[in-house]
Amino acid sequence: MVDSTLLLRFLPEFAILGAGLLVLLAERMGAQRRELFGGLAIAGMALALLFVAADAGLAGLGSLRGVGASSIDAPVATGALYAFSSLGLLFQGFFLASALLVAVALLSRPSREPGSPVAYALLLFATLGMLLVALAADLVFLLLALEVTAISSYLLVGYTRRDPRGLEAAMKFYIIGALSASLSFFGASLLYGAYGTTSLTVIGHSWPTGAGSLASAGYAFLLVGLGFEVTAVPFHMWAVDVYDGAPTEVSAFLAGGTKKVGLFAFFLLFLVPLLLVGTLSTPAGSARESIQLALALLAVLTMTLGNLLALLQKEMKRLLAYSSISQAGYMLLGLAVGTGPALTGASLQILAHVFLKTGAFLVVAAVAALGVGPLVADWKGLGLRRPYLSAAFALMLLGLAGIPLTVGFVSKFVLFSAAIQAEGWFLWLAIAGLLNSALSVFYYARILKTMYVDHVDPGAPPAPSPSEPSLAFDGLGWGRAGAIGLATVVIVALGIYPQPVLSALGAAVQHFLTLGV
Repeated sequence: MVDSTLLLRFLPEFAILGAGLLVLLAERMGAQRRELFGGLAIAGMALALLFVAADAGLAGLGSLRGVGASSIDAPVATGALYAFSSLGLLFQGFFLASALLVAVALLSRPSREPGSPVAYALLLFATLGMLLVALAADLVFLLLALEVTAISSYLLVGYTRRDPRGLEAAMKFYIIGALSASLSFFGASLLYGAYGTTSLTVIGHSWPTGAGSLASAGYAFLLVGLGFEVTAVPFHMWAVDVYDGAPTEVSAFLAGGTKKVGLFAFFLLFLVPLLLVGTLSTPAGSARESIQLALALLAVLTMTLGNLLALLQKEMKRLLAYSSISQAGYMLLGLAVGTGPALTGASLQILAHVFLKTGAFLVVAAVAALGVGPLVADWKGLGLRRPYLSAAFALMLLGLAGIPLTVGFVSKFVLFSAAIQAEGWFLWLAIAGLLNSALSVFYYARILKTMYVDHVDPGAPPAPSPSEPSLAFDGLGWGRAGAIGLATVVIVALGIYPQPVLSALGAAVQHFLTLGV
């Protein structure tokens, strides 16, 4: 007999799963309109977000709480598959926010577009996997949850089925994803062979004692496998073609949502070894230094190569794709430092990226729906023709560059300050991050110049009309307009007053570091 209290602990996951099944059931019963499928998906996500907020202890939602306060940040039992932590709940909120923005924006696509129910169902199932990753306390549970998200994402990229570029992108994504999963599971098998357990806490505290070389090989394979997930250089080659070929709303979900799952998996796998007590003359100290150097190298290579290649791009989606790769480097920087403030900065950077990058891709989707071409040069004069949309995009670009009064500035300030405070060679990581932030300003400024300074050639043919001129909000549709508007408000609000979120993240990180998972 199933324990009812156990079921209550997974109310957010059941809300997402139920919504996904309802979408498929509605399609099976003959429903065709996107508005119905989108309404079911948005309702399920909103309900799940409400349950997560209640579990996190938000005032006024105590009656909706499924996880008792004593179960959150409690010591993890040996052999436990899942654990409830404050940081995990916050990341569940991040994941749901990204999925909710995309679900709302998808409402502005054609009402009877083929594949609409499939798109919403896959979006929900991918989100389900993301929520489970945030609860993982076991290596196999973690990798299986990652695969739930990954398989749904492969199919989501090609859901339209009539776009050859989307199908090509989905196939590339699938091949790279299969390779990533194979490497990750092989690494997990090596760790199990070394320690006879898949408990993340036990594995983290055991390494590098005992079968150190076998465990080191396992961690190396996991580092490569998860490196593909987070688009870390040199495992990034798939991302640009997939982001470019996928429907732009799906690209927003990949960049702003699913990539963050891989980063949280990095937290679960590598934080405990980073916190092992010891000096460089001890096995534990040497292991910690090896992990830090590997993560630092990944971080610097990722942010540098991503920014350099972004400078060369002429297409907007590809430019944002390389920008997204570079942003992953900043997040890995915080993990390499491994202190509480650095992890707080990395977590805030992840939250900032949810709204900055998701919002930026949604703006690109809106501009494409207005008939503007894919090249950066096609955006000439957009600041005058679409002032509100351009202003929102400008704020997102400034946030990605780390300009003050945006959440992107706050997250980078906290992150780089933590690296400087850690002293030693971490100072060079902070310098690398600052130099790369300055480098990114060049291509973001180029886009702003194109929108606000460059003017359309009077002799050029007029831009085509929107495919659905009846759409509200000057052709955007209320779905895209609402999602972009919400993202813009959060970017500015957290840039001006980030303290509540910073305090919550700081406390959650400290609990996480104490707990070990």
